[in-house]
Amino acid sequence: MMVLNYDNGKKFKITDRLDVICELLWDSDYRRINPQGLFHMYAKQPLDKIDNPVIVSTHVDCHKNIDNCYAEIIDDNTIKGTFDNGLTNAIMVNLMLENKLSDNIIIAFTGDEEEGSRGAKDVVKYMKNKGIDDYTVVILDVTDMGWDENADYTIENNFWEEKFNKKIQMIISQLNGKWLFVPSYVERIPADIPSENVIYQEAEADESWDYDEKDVRCFSFCIPTCGDMHSNEGIYARLKSCDVYMENLVRVLGLL
Repeated sequence: MMVLNYDNGKKFKITDRLDVICELLWDSDYRRINPQGLFHMYAKQPLDKIDNPVIVSTHVDCHKNIDNCYAEIIDDNTIKGTFDNGLTNAIMVNLMLENKLSDNIIIAFTGDEEEGSRGAKDVVKYMKNKGIDDYTVVILDVTDMGWDENADYTIENNFWEEKFNKKIQMIISQLNGKWLFVPSYVERIPADIPSENVIYQEAEADESWDYDEKDVRCFSFCIPTCGDMHSNEGIYARLKSCDVYMENLVRVLGLL
């Protein structure tokens, strides 16, 4: 997944990463289901056949400062590369190829996240045109939160209605590994989140902010990294955390 992908805010201009994803999924159970838009959406079945749809949104666009995508192994537990957002792209494709996701999971590889999040907005528009208004979006991304605390993953940007808290609490109770919660607003931390798991700092804006603007229930599920994610220098990630993240992502999606 560590190849370039660019758009101009209207359409994809360089599609190397999307082409790799398409090739890898060619013989899988997934098919691309949207004919146009600044996103490629995959599902196992037509949208009108899916009960309780859950969309996984993982952006494929590279930041404009990056013109050399790469990944390398540093040691037994550390990798380095231009992982924003190739790392979660790769994890998602791996789960799709291993058929570890339930049939209600829809995957959107979106563009323009680094600028205006047009890809996320196009996803919402597409779902509305299909007559689907009730769904959850889980945004996958890398984060600069939780690295120093040795967290395996973070739950960020809690854009969900109050009644959804009970489900989130049930999900959290079944997760393993070390996780931290980074709120959309510090004054909106759900009361049942243990204080030792909270980073009392507002999460960075990502696609969740755009889904929330359209009143879509969403949150972000992120991998802690270290470094400047918007440069050719690359960022560090822990292999152990990637494994724990992937295992718990399957669990989260299955419980939603």
